[in-house]
Amino acid sequence: MSKKIIFLRSGGLGDFILILPLLYLARQRYEEVFLYTRANYAELLNDDWAWLEVKNLDELSGHPPPMIGGSTVVSFWMEGEWREEMIRAGASFVFSIPPCPSTGDHFVKQAVSILGWEAPQHLFIQKFIADEWRGESETLWIHPGSGGLEKNLPIEYFICRANQWTASKRNRNVIFSFGEADEKTRMFLKEHPIGRHPQVTLIEPATVKELKNQLALKAGQFLGNDSGPGHLAACLGVPVEIWYVKTASAVWRPVGPRVKTYDWLSDSSRIL
Repeated sequence: MSKKIIFLRSGGLGDFILILPLLYLARQRYEEVFLYTRANYAELLNDDWAWLEVKNLDELSGHPPPMIGGSTVVSFWMEGEWREEMIRAGASFVFSIPPCPSTGDHFVKQAVSILGWEAPQHLFIQKFIADEWRGESETLWIHPGSGGLEKNLPIEYFICRANQWTASKRNRNVIFSFGEADEKTRMFLKEHPIGRHPQVTLIEPATVKELKNQLALKAGQFLGNDSGPGHLAACLGVPVEIWYVKTASAVWRPVGPRVKTYDWLSDSSRIL
């Protein structure tokens, strides 16, 4: 077993979630595993991840990690100068993984191939945070936003699904959640009749930990675009239905045991 591997991963919530399978595989090959990422993402990991050293990426300020000597470094930055800097600082091996592939195999498979490892099939249906889905909730959780407007389905689709859900049973509820990039959508739904429906709640979790806790507690099913909350819900074991508009479902499919994906531009799957 090799000694030490350091992952450097910036980006959004979905990017963090999709690095978890790589960390899991790294533990089988290295004595020490370090992850530099956004500080608040560490709040999502339970005691099963106690072996992982999570550190704040911002603390590096663009410099190599202090414990880099003799380590393997994995980053998702493609700049050649950065790679050379890591080598000069003492890294034994440096791998640069394309951060946003648009075609090819699943993102995790592409990364594993670059690292020279193997990705067992069960890796893609594992619960890397926890299986906290109880299967009892009658709540449909809808996250109508994402990190970019071009990735979003028409809001009318989500309104239609919310109406169908609440009409099917009197005790069925809908939660619409929003992130910091979804303010326009939130304001639109707040003024729309669906936002004032007695079985519908609009929420904006203040932290990723609050988002995780609320999903685990209240979500019976999850519906949304290719987004961080969708990846998180899948990791929690919640049944997710994820729609893809611009990104490729084959590349960015969530990892989890109860995942269904659909391509919006496919004639066979278009509903509206």
